[in-house]
Amino acid sequence: MRYTIVFVFFACTHFSSHAQRILNLPTYTSKPYHFGFYIGINWYNFHIQHHPDFNQFPGYYSTLTFVEPGYHVGIISDLKLVNHLNLRFNPAFAATVRRLEIDAFNPNFMRRDIYVKDVESSFVELPFELKFSSKRLGNYLVYVTGGLRYNIDLASQEDVQDDELFKIRRHDLAYEFGAGIDIFFEYFKMSPQIKAGFGVANLLVNDGSVYVSNIDRILTRSVLFCITFE
Repeated sequence: MRYTIVFVFFACTHFSSHAQRILNLPTYTSKPYHFGFYIGINWYNFHIQHHPDFNQFPGYYSTLTFVEPGYHVGIISDLKLVNHLNLRFNPAFAATVRRLEIDAFNPNFMRRDIYVKDVESSFVELPFELKFSSKRLGNYLVYVTGGLRYNIDLASQEDVQDDELFKIRRHDLAYEFGAGIDIFFEYFKMSPQIKAGFGVANLLVNDGSVYVSNIDRILTRSVLFCITFE
């Protein structure tokens, strides 16, 4: 029994060591291009910039935003430029809801009220990014990304004539930064990654309503956690 235990121990050690040396998809990083898809959860928010002088806008006090998670579904197209540097185009569909609580004077009841507005968005996203990868260590490598993202909001109501709506513009532009880990399996590569986006386009639709009277700019802020399969 003693010799059997010793034999099993050394056998397990040998096979474990051998398994650690197995390199899955050994030529993957040398391929000129490849494709895949990803799914994820997003958190979109508004970064609201108010006018500096509140006294110019009586009846308006503040606007608070609350984030609700949405979902992301997209495809990946990856082109190798040089070693450790790839160009990626990852078009996606994203859906989300942003909730706003607007503290303003209600002229109908002659009192200060909280107006709750939900802004629903359905985005077609067109992001271009550069992916900088580390040297591969076994079946793992880490990477960072950076690029630009153009959004088209299919649910935008910027042209609707209704003062009760909180409207945002249909088109948006943002820059993004992200990081992740490539994990190589026998037949595919999986990558958990996180990405942050910072909008540069002003989404404010100034329709003269009390809800936007003291707002100067509305910018997008976003976080995306996703899993890619390539």
